[in-house]
Amino acid sequence: MDNVAETTIFAQMIGAQYKLLADPNGKVVKQYGVYNLLGDGVATPAIFIITPDKYINWSYVGKNVGDRPRVDDILARLR
Repeated sequence: MDNVAETTIFAQMIGAQYKLLADPNGKVVKQYGVYNLLGDGVATPAIFIITPDKYINWSYVGKNVGDRPRVDDILARLR
């Protein structure tokens, strides 16, 4: 739900070689059903792997703010 400037800084900070989505109004997180699941008024940590034909191949929605899959688990899903 960060704005464009925040998302750009984050992408540079992590060295992302892929596009990140800025969603300051929460439109996309609401469509994906991950807005305010924890009662904190923001997006719940979630990862969606989407195929070129727009199919959700895999998703992970955290049960708390620190619940995120391990990087090697995500990379294995991408392979």
